[in-house]
Amino acid sequence: MARINQDKKVLFCGPIDNPLNSGRYMIAGMEELGYEVRGYDYRTAGGREDDLIRIASEEKPGYVFVLKGEKLTLDLIGALKSLGTKTILWFTMVPLEDWMIPFAKALDFVMTNVEDHVDYFRKKGIQNVKWVHQGFAPEFFGIDQKGKVPQGHWYADVAMIGSMGNPIYNKRCERALVLKKNGFDVKWWGPHLSRDFRNLKYHLRGIGRMWAGREVYMKDFADVIGHTKVFIGEDADIPIRGRYLSNRSLAVIGCGGFYLCKRTPGIEFLFDIGRECDVYDSNDEMIEKVRYYLNNEDERKAIALKGQKKILGNYTYKDQMKKIFHWVEENSQETT
Repeated sequence: MARINQDKKVLFCGPIDNPLNSGRYMIAGMEELGYEVRGYDYRTAGGREDDLIRIASEEKPGYVFVLKGEKLTLDLIGALKSLGTKTILWFTMVPLEDWMIPFAKALDFVMTNVEDHVDYFRKKGIQNVKWVHQGFAPEFFGIDQKGKVPQGHWYADVAMIGSMGNPIYNKRCERALVLKKNGFDVKWWGPHLSRDFRNLKYHLRGIGRMWAGREVYMKDFADVIGHTKVFIGEDADIPIRGRYLSNRSLAVIGCGGFYLCKRTPGIEFLFDIGRECDVYDSNDEMIEKVRYYLNNEDERKAIALKGQKKILGNYTYKDQMKKIFHWVEENSQETT
């Protein structure tokens, strides 16, 4: 592999002004590799086109790294490329939108965290495209290389984190209700279930009574993971073919949680099922496995530990950024 030039500068252009933006994790990963990174949030800044051209002209970055990029123009990308910088784009969104193809064509290198999108982009004439899933940023969650040992009492036997209800989180609600019906102590952390009429059935069936009363992020997220026995992973009700990994799955396992989720190609690709996490194909199998792992604590903890070691050793944002820049440099040499 080509060696990364650690002296390169990066102009990172993406959502970073909100403390919860994953762009912050990406910047930290680059900096751990020795890159000098200038961050710029195109969503919150006024005059972004002029600002970015001025910054690139003054600082002469070797790379412009764009995360998402929905508010940026093709003229801006052309101006940045004319300054001699390599342009990199990472789509971390699941739905495809019309603006993505012409925008992706304008940049030198494109990544997507949905494997099925790679073939779609290639059919549209985008050749330098690669599937790259996101990573885990342990330092933001208060996790070091030794992991984190839970202290004190358990918050719940079974946990979920995220939004509930319509329009795209019906399955998550249904899983929680099935677990509750079977007698498990279930709690979920996230935004309050909205009072939308379509959620009335969930209010009536008791989803609100399972709510832990708050949203959790980063260190609070890690605290919840460290004090619940089984985490149920259920992504949004959006059909996805091929390999895909939600950030939540990486964060749960990276924080040392025992992760049990619906079987997907992405989870089967990254993890040794039954040794680093586990999966189910039906509600009945989910119930059976939750009951089994609650009754077999040592095995559950051993699986969680192995999963965490894999994440911390191979799939931090530092690891993912290193893979991206190796790929960019290798392909840059092939095209010169």
